[in-house]
Amino acid sequence: MQVTITPSTVSGSLMIPASKSLSHRALICAGLASGTSTIRHLGHSRDIQATMDCLKALGAVFHQKEEALLVDGCTPSLIDHPVVLDAYESGSTLRFFIPIAATSAAPVTFHGQPTLLSRPMGIYANIFLEQHLPFEQSGEAISFHGPLQGGLYTIDGNVSSQFISGLLMAGPLLSGIELAVLPPYQSRSYVDLTTSMMEKFGIQIEQPTSEAYRIHPGQSYKPTDIFVESDWSQAAFFLVLGLLNHSLTLQGLNPDSLQGDEVILDLVKKAGAKVEWDNGNLVVSPDQRKPLTIDLANCPDLGPILCVMAAYTPGTTRIEHAARLRYKECDRIAAMEEELKKWGVEISSDEDSITIVGKSSWKKEEPVIIDSHNDHRIAMAMAIFGCCADSPCVIENAQAINKSYPDFFEDLKSLHGKVDIQ
Repeated sequence: MQVTITPSTVSGSLMIPASKSLSHRALICAGLASGTSTIRHLGHSRDIQATMDCLKALGAVFHQKEEALLVDGCTPSLIDHPVVLDAYESGSTLRFFIPIAATSAAPVTFHGQPTLLSRPMGIYANIFLEQHLPFEQSGEAISFHGPLQGGLYTIDGNVSSQFISGLLMAGPLLSGIELAVLPPYQSRSYVDLTTSMMEKFGIQIEQPTSEAYRIHPGQSYKPTDIFVESDWSQAAFFLVLGLLNHSLTLQGLNPDSLQGDEVILDLVKKAGAKVEWDNGNLVVSPDQRKPLTIDLANCPDLGPILCVMAAYTPGTTRIEHAARLRYKECDRIAAMEEELKKWGVEISSDEDSITIVGKSSWKKEEPVIIDSHNDHRIAMAMAIFGCCADSPCVIENAQAINKSYPDFFEDLKSLHGKVDIQ
């Protein structure tokens, strides 16, 4: 898919889609409960479909009823036959389901895109090695079998929080678990989303310290009825657009959310946006822009759109603790450098930080051809850049948005963004 973005003055209001992070967690907890759960306002994307398909392969059943999804849960620990799961391109799905699927002795094979299957999995590989269980990883598949044992697990806190969340969600199936996180503990907010969702489904989790978790034996997920709140990481694109372009009203966001990406609200305020809550809706408007020093440790998904914000902010912005951006769908630091430099943006990086010298406007004599790098967040971030530029651009391989936000370009058009989809 090729999308042409023409400079636009946006306006209007938009309902932000359901949180992808919370949708994954709600589906998994419902899929592991004994009975029928109801999920309302569930996110729809290729990543969410991957999680649903993995749950189906483990025995869960789904029924659509009007605006709600009914989920009949399964018991992976009782599976006695080989299982094949496909995570597509979803890192969350892969890391969440490895320990869940390994609660039985059944052989498990994970398929997915080569870029996903080649991501570092040393945390799990070491756990399986310590328990004398097989774990093999190649660019074509990841194969293993359990059963994993309950007990104490120790995890480095500077790796993806999805390893921690995966072990926690598997905890009730392992007859209890203790988890110690070694400092520095980054992306803690995502684990908070996991523990909060598990508690909604009846699991009690003790936290003896800020870096430790304990799930006592004898617990099981209970079916429940849940509404998934809107996604702050998706709202980030439109909050930055409102800062850089014109006033927008965003609907469905929770001002008391546990989502770590809710920090985008504070960041756009510090960068100069006017923001206010009006009858439950969030209104963002442009004002004087200011360069910032941004710590990305607990909100790595915001990296690409914050690079766009920095590019349009006169002065020098520095984004720190960004190393994990290099291990996403692509090397997001390298990708944003490559695409922003096409516009003439002065951007540089080292392994863990990004420095951008911004200015208020950008223009080229010919349309700029943007590569999405097959990464949804690169495609969406550069679309926001294009809306705010003084000349058009063309985003190639824009179908990457289907991973998390299939309706992104339609939503941008609804705000009077000039978007031509081919």
